[in-house]
Amino acid sequence: MDLKAPVSTIMTTDLKTAGPEDPTSVLDEIFRQNRFHHVPIINEEKRIVGIISKSDFLYLLRGYTVHETDRFRESAKLRGFKIKEIMEDEVVTIQEDMPIREAVAMLAENRFRALPVVNKKQELVGIVTTHDIIDMVNEIED
Repeated sequence: MDLKAPVSTIMTTDLKTAGPEDPTSVLDEIFRQNRFHHVPIINEEKRIVGIISKSDFLYLLRGYTVHETDRFRESAKLRGFKIKEIMEDEVVTIQEDMPIREAVAMLAENRFRALPVVNKKQELVGIVTTHDIIDMVNEIED
């Protein structure tokens, strides 16, 4: 793979997103049904306003176990919080035409695990994760 190629060639485009006013139970459903580790939070204009990592979400649930009695309390807690209350709202994004090499440097330098990808209108069009980079490297033949 050419590291000068745009991130659009490796980014994930099948995204599950949520809105800032959604209850955190929406995140619970996304994380349970998908193997995602990051959920971009977008507004009505498809512009990114936040991001939630699975570890941040699990931090909200800390103290709960998998016992059935705790599921009721966990469910109530998830309905009681809005996503905007727990999301990271200072999100670094990258343009879809950024070279992969630059995205890798940003991930490494900042210790990010994901970078939302936006188009010229600043609309969310994908996400590049460390997993995407690993997959790309694994595809390179010796």
